[in-house]
Amino acid sequence: MKAIEITKGVYWVGAIDWNIRDYHGYTLPGTTYNAYLVVGDKIALIDSAYPGFDNQILERIRSVVDPKKIDYLIANHVEKDHSGTLPALTKLLPGAPVYCTANARQGFSKHYDTTDWNFRIVKSGDTLSLGRDRTLTFLEAPLLHWPDSMFTYLVEEKILFPNDAFGQHIASSQRFDDQLGKEETLRHAQKFFANLIIPLAPRVLKKLEEAGRLGIDIKMIAPSHGVIWRSYAADIVNAYVNWCKGVSKDKVTIVYDSMHGSTDAMAKAFAEGIMDEGVEVKVYVLKDGKAEGTHRSNIVPDILDSRAVLIGSPTLQNQMYPTVADFLSYLKGLEPGKLAQKKIGFAFGSHGGKGGAIKLVAADMRAAGIDVINEGFEVYYRPDEKELQRCAEMGRELARRVKSL
Repeated sequence: MKAIEITKGVYWVGAIDWNIRDYHGYTLPGTTYNAYLVVGDKIALIDSAYPGFDNQILERIRSVVDPKKIDYLIANHVEKDHSGTLPALTKLLPGAPVYCTANARQGFSKHYDTTDWNFRIVKSGDTLSLGRDRTLTFLEAPLLHWPDSMFTYLVEEKILFPNDAFGQHIASSQRFDDQLGKEETLRHAQKFFANLIIPLAPRVLKKLEEAGRLGIDIKMIAPSHGVIWRSYAADIVNAYVNWCKGVSKDKVTIVYDSMHGSTDAMAKAFAEGIMDEGVEVKVYVLKDGKAEGTHRSNIVPDILDSRAVLIGSPTLQNQMYPTVADFLSYLKGLEPGKLAQKKIGFAFGSHGGKGGAIKLVAADMRAAGIDVINEGFEVYYRPDEKELQRCAEMGRELARRVKSL
């Protein structure tokens, strides 16, 4: 296992997890736990990896330098996918300073036995000189995405180590954005953002503004997951600004499940009406979430992109369908409708009794920040031709409204 030099004297020494498929409740095609070795007169290791990946980290470091020569450990975040190898490293390097925020020190003590750890607490603007034109600057980033988070910046090389921000979950032999490809990297970054960062959007914008005030000029972004932004750093920063503001397209996302095909027929009729007006539409049937494209984590990136959302559910035992309830529970946590650019939508579905699921769906849509523009449309048993025509017309009306936003 070898380190990869990302610029002179700075090395990727992370670990690749080829097998992980589910994390934080969403799907991923493997991931990387990125750690970085910065070599000056002194040597610093920035971040680590999930428990059990100690060997990968140490072997990559060993390809550059004896791990025992590391002088400083920089811990940007407590979460175990970034700190899981720290206990082994602190044993290997007794007394080595661990640089982190005050909240991180408290968090580490709840995760590990830190009795012998040599903590050095930092605040925004604090620096650490490694000699040989190597200066690290620290920037507190509370709730991006835990209270303990911070960014580290290598001043002379203009490299930002932002931990989870700007990351992507992907296991790949490529280490850089221009190797994986700009569009592919942005696609994975958007899924990461949509599933993790949306609720934190206002804080992200403030942190970017703060970085600008501190004169942090970013040439390269080395996140804690995924590939390194060396050619398209400006593109991902611009994308984050737009995503944080909720910038979306003339697009509607339809999400639903169906018991006997009735809600399914309605969803397709809505889609046809939307397409009649030349507006893009994405249609997702939830089912159990195991089939390609049906998992909630694959759907929210399209909701992030959309100006309108339709959510459909049959009524089951006077409640919404379980898969729809699961999806809406997830969506309420993300609150995509509370970004600066608002989203509109309504609920639909069928029932065989007194109905009522769409009222529950609409309430959860509102809780997710979506502006529910009407009472929705609910049919008894199967929709007849007239009711399907009504669905199509409601789709056309919605598409026209989307184009006017």
